[in-house]
Amino acid sequence: MPEQVGELRWWWIKLRNPRDDRFFLYYPNGGGADAKVLRVCDRGGIEHAILIWSVCHECQCGLIAKISMIPEWQRQGLGRRLVRWALREGPNYAWVTSSQSPDGQQFFPALARETGAALTNKGEPCVHVDVVNRSFPRPRLVRDI
Repeated sequence: MPEQVGELRWWWIKLRNPRDDRFFLYYPNGGGADAKVLRVCDRGGIEHAILIWSVCHECQCGLIAKISMIPEWQRQGLGRRLVRWALREGPNYAWVTSSQSPDGQQFFPALARETGAALTNKGEPCVHVDVVNRSFPRPRLVRDI
């Protein structure tokens, strides 16, 4: 079962969406420039992909702190959809990423060319972005990814 989703609520989500085999759960930030999370789970509630990011509107910058997914879901456009979801919050902001895996070293430059966002490797987020102390409210199911 996904994190912070009760058993009854998870049952209700699956019941209301009988044809869906992937569920996008958005955990908005607790406040300020806290991290936000987008988890992608299967019907069993197992997380197979995650995106963690932060945005500071005061400094007009964003940080992609983590993106990962199981190999079976890679190279199908899902990672691109997840990052584009985050970029909508600050389309003209200075975006940076955490250190990148070998796959990420190919993924982020291609996405940067496509979106116009810098997505600089190992960039420094602003002082308002707290990458250590994260708090997440109850998630909500989203469909417009």
